[in-house]
Amino acid sequence: MVWGMHEPNRFGEFWPDVDDVGRLEVLEEWYANMSDAEKAERGMKQRLRLTKVSAKFTQDLGPLSDPECPKEFKAVKIHKSLGALIQLNNRMLAVERKFKDLLEELESGTHQFWPLKITLPRDKVLPGEYFGLRIGQFLDSFDPNQTDPGCVQYQNSEYFRGILPNKKTITGIAVSKGKVGGAHLWRERKLAQPDIFLSNELHQRAIQRGLRLPNHYEMKEV
Repeated sequence: MVWGMHEPNRFGEFWPDVDDVGRLEVLEEWYANMSDAEKAERGMKQRLRLTKVSAKFTQDLGPLSDPECPKEFKAVKIHKSLGALIQLNNRMLAVERKFKDLLEELESGTHQFWPLKITLPRDKVLPGEYFGLRIGQFLDSFDPNQTDPGCVQYQNSEYFRGILPNKKTITGIAVSKGKVGGAHLWRERKLAQPDIFLSNELHQRAIQRGLRLPNHYEMKEV
């Protein structure tokens, strides 16, 4: 069994409204110290391009270097609590320690984590300890031929997108059990929306530990 999840699309417990703290200054210094060859290789020959950096949060472009990992955010408003998996700026993901520990139990060394500081207004303390997350696993398990008609649309010749971020769409999208194999958390190379995919074991263990996750629905496994 596989579960598909859309990244949150409105501010709340799974997508807090936050501002980056110090990220631009760190990246500007990092860029200034790059060789011309490194700038060209990263597609930033003429100038620092933040979209090139942020693309590594969601695309199969390799691990983030330390300067590319945002370390601190300040929330615009007070949150009593946040989910175990949350989205921050530029589609970056973060996880609470208990979910991080679960992921490392199931897929040690697969995903990239780094410590985060999330502060709240009026010196309030955010419950929980959070870490940045870059999902380090990309699969080609999406099966367009077994997907229910009308659930996905072409983005280009090989890339698809679910038509709506809802249960009806997600439950009609097919993935190949054989290509999923033993993966527990991943992104698909040729499918966006849903954006994040979970194994049933990860899903069940998260429920058992009382971890709150964004809406996710069972997919069609073939």
